[in-house]
Amino acid sequence: MHSNTVLSQLLTLLPRHHFDAAVSQFSGNRYVKKFSSWNQLTTLLYAQSSGQQSLRDIQTALGVQEPKLYHLGLPAVKRSTLADANAQRDWRIMEKLFYHLLERSQLIAPKRRFRFKNPLQGIDATTFEVCLSLFPWAKFKQTKGAIKMHCQFDLRTQIPTFAVLTDGKAQERTVALASFNPLPDSISVFDRGYKTFL
Repeated sequence: MHSNTVLSQLLTLLPRHHFDAAVSQFSGNRYVKKFSSWNQLTTLLYAQSSGQQSLRDIQTALGVQEPKLYHLGLPAVKRSTLADANAQRDWRIMEKLFYHLLERSQLIAPKRRFRFKNPLQGIDATTFEVCLSLFPWAKFKQTKGAIKMHCQFDLRTQIPTFAVLTDGKAQERTVALASFNPLPDSISVFDRGYKTFL
């Protein structure tokens, strides 16, 4: 009896033709013999959904399932191959896929109704601790590293519309003024970290 894996079912939700068009546009499969851009995306989705923390974890976890990988069209995944793909392939391929999925999600997401018609958005930031040896640019304290994600959130659809990553020291109001583009006549909700008196 044939049964699809959960990951295989997740992959069917992705617009493969849009992804392939982006791969073609940015030459993502140039000089590739085995590990295609689609294989890279499949591997990264697996790593994210299963909570793998490193390239070694990904290789080990997929290695255990190696006899079943052909169902996903995946070759055996090696750390060096995945590291090279992550370092050398054009990031705009994944960006184009993200924005296409975001647009599609916004169209089908149920929209909350408010008593006013103005666009309503929330703005906030959260900090993630990171290893300084891997992210030396993200020095937060003497021995700690941190990355801060600043996010603009559509409160009607409950979908993020924009995000910026900075080091942990970046001030919320500075990033918001430089990066966020509020919609005309929109209402923004934020905490006092964004207050500024210009």
